[in-house]
Amino acid sequence: MHVSSRQRGVSLIEVMVAVLIFSIGILGLALLQAKGAQFTKESGSRTAAIIQARSLADAMRANPAGARPADGSDSLYLYDGNTAFTQADCETTDLSTPAKIADRDLACWVLSVSRAIPAPPSGVKLATVTKDASLGTLTVTVAWNGVADVGGTSDQSYSFSYLP
Repeated sequence: MHVSSRQRGVSLIEVMVAVLIFSIGILGLALLQAKGAQFTKESGSRTAAIIQARSLADAMRANPAGARPADGSDSLYLYDGNTAFTQADCETTDLSTPAKIADRDLACWVLSVSRAIPAPPSGVKLATVTKDASLGTLTVTVAWNGVADVGGTSDQSYSFSYLP
């Protein structure tokens, strides 16, 4: 068999082009896998934040006298995000008043939030409970440092309004 000189090396070029296209496809799949892992972690953080915010609302439901005192004063569950709690605060057994129950609930909640989600960036509070005077609701906010850059920032937060 005689092969013309013009056909020499054509199959090698075809193989090289096929390898290049295959390599680009594999790199795309690797990037897809990495992004999928990021978004899975972000979803886990969001889920944990939602569970934590709602768990405090459940604690408020169990202590209605602390969530909405009968004398009309502010809720005992208000939290500015600055108070540091210890495990001993969470393990207290003195639950004789709604205020002590609220203190224990807040301590356990803040410690649980700090263990469950990534810490937020500096200058952002991990958790707060504020009062909306116009609606009479308490807003529970949990913030974390997300892994996915959404809208030019990785700061993430979840807020939940609760009417005591």
